[in-house]
Amino acid sequence: MEESHAARVSARPSQEKVLSLRGLELAFGSNKVLRGFDLDLYRGENVMVLGKSGSGKSVLIKCIVRLLMPTGGSIEVLGHDLLGLDQEELDHLRVRIGFLFQSSALYDSMTVEQNLRFPLRRHWMATTPGEAEALVTEMLAAVGLAHTRSLYPSELSGGMKRRIALARTLILKPEIVLYDEPTTGLDPITGKEIVELILELQKTYGTSSIIISHDLHVARLAANRIALLHEGRNYAEGTYEEFRASQDPLIQNFFIFM
Repeated sequence: MEESHAARVSARPSQEKVLSLRGLELAFGSNKVLRGFDLDLYRGENVMVLGKSGSGKSVLIKCIVRLLMPTGGSIEVLGHDLLGLDQEELDHLRVRIGFLFQSSALYDSMTVEQNLRFPLRRHWMATTPGEAEALVTEMLAAVGLAHTRSLYPSELSGGMKRRIALARTLILKPEIVLYDEPTTGLDPITGKEIVELILELQKTYGTSSIIISHDLHVARLAANRIALLHEGRNYAEGTYEEFRASQDPLIQNFFIFM
């Protein structure tokens, strides 16, 4: 019997907000991508932002780490007004936010071990050589790739690259993780393995996550809640079961091939 959605993802364990977006707006010239987007993320939960390709999902999470500067609205992250921080304050807050890029974004000229050590140097982590070594070993074991330490990204499969990128994201022990299309470009079996790994690591490290995707298979496996990004706004919000039961044609379009 197929495992139920409720058995895969736990109920929201906390009412503590770790992220709050209000009236978020962003335009590129005359192209208004975000038009007043609202969303809350609570400690320990996974929220999936669902939307068609080109709807602004990746733009949204880049705003959350201020890789893009919104033209309106507010972002509160872990009790901080993100848009009001100076550069030094922003850099320190970013240590607490992990970002898994859609392309994995590993450095081709670095070995796996060097890729994992890079964030420790970049973000002024006060680690001794022994502590850094222990963190690398821990993260590689957590993603099941302890044997890849000396390999280069070109020697890894697509699924392995995604696992190493996830290990690099988590090595700073972030409280919030943003996943940009974590299964894009992977075959269905490998994609499912990546989602299961995300859930396993969430339980181990207690992260809260926003997952960007257009794939409801990911939502079925991993999301406590779904927020539908449509025409720059949070069009609808609910559980996977609530979306599946919805009679709204816009929501039902995502289930056509399921």
